[in-house]
Amino acid sequence: MKTPFAALLILAATLTHASAQDWPTRPVRIIAPFGVGGTADIVSRVIADHLSSAFKQQFVVENRPGAGGAIGTLAIARAEPDGYTLGVTNVSALTLVPVINPKTAYKAIGDFTHVAYLAGAPVTLAVHPSANVKTLSEFIEHAKKSPKPLTYASAGVGSDGHVMGEAIAATLKVKVEHVPYRGTSQGLTDAVGGHIVFTTFTLASSAAFIRDGTLRAVAITSPERMTDYPDLPTFKELGYPSLVSLTWYVMSAPPNLPKDIAEKLNRELESFLTKPETAQQLRRYGLIHQPMTMPQLSTFIGSESARWTPVIEAAGLAGKGG
Repeated sequence: MKTPFAALLILAATLTHASAQDWPTRPVRIIAPFGVGGTADIVSRVIADHLSSAFKQQFVVENRPGAGGAIGTLAIARAEPDGYTLGVTNVSALTLVPVINPKTAYKAIGDFTHVAYLAGAPVTLAVHPSANVKTLSEFIEHAKKSPKPLTYASAGVGSDGHVMGEAIAATLKVKVEHVPYRGTSQGLTDAVGGHIVFTTFTLASSAAFIRDGTLRAVAITSPERMTDYPDLPTFKELGYPSLVSLTWYVMSAPPNLPKDIAEKLNRELESFLTKPETAQQLRRYGLIHQPMTMPQLSTFIGSESARWTPVIEAAGLAGKGG
């Protein structure tokens, strides 16, 4: 004979399973830890549009920028694990910011349920046309002849653009000065206005300005040339393979998200992101998808933390955000 307590446990398990099977029954919010117009925002809206259609329920993007993505990312970690708060986290918020600021109140592994790899965005070294730089060698020459360090914009201390800017400077052996902004759009506005010499934003963020000539792309961190940007050389082919990198974006949820919901989301997103028409849409935004299972995704995030920690330390940024 079952005790009342045992019966309650069985009932709770049944209700949890049922809710996972029926999910979602009401609108779901997707927290984007960066401002409107940046790559995280673009990725979030592409995903939200698809999930809204697939599940016949609203998936609403909520932008929560600040602290290199840490504010919005912490909100994801602390939300109820009921499937109604998801988020688009990235390399900056998960692996860079916690090293730069040891007081960051979450850990990349353990404080989230990482559901799916969404896309990777290569970083583009782009200069203002007034610099009269067209190639990477001309950029290096310009930087070495400059009487003061070249200024570059990023979306804030600890952002992917910040760390990649330092990595590029160290690899090319040039002097630079970081100018942090509260978001990508503000940094791009000053760069296009000629107040900043170069940028290290993702191709997805800066593509429109590159196409209209208000910024000039010099090199990109993708492993190979991007199909939609065939004239833009990679750092790898120019002799700098250590600068191959993608600013990746993943769908994350609070820890202890019901397994059924996580797997349901993973299946739907993988099905969508691996379609040829989706890949074509992502390429137009300068994005690349890489299929991963949830265990593979957690391993990948852990390996990225191991990769970027020594880069941050070598740049003298570790512990600077505390």
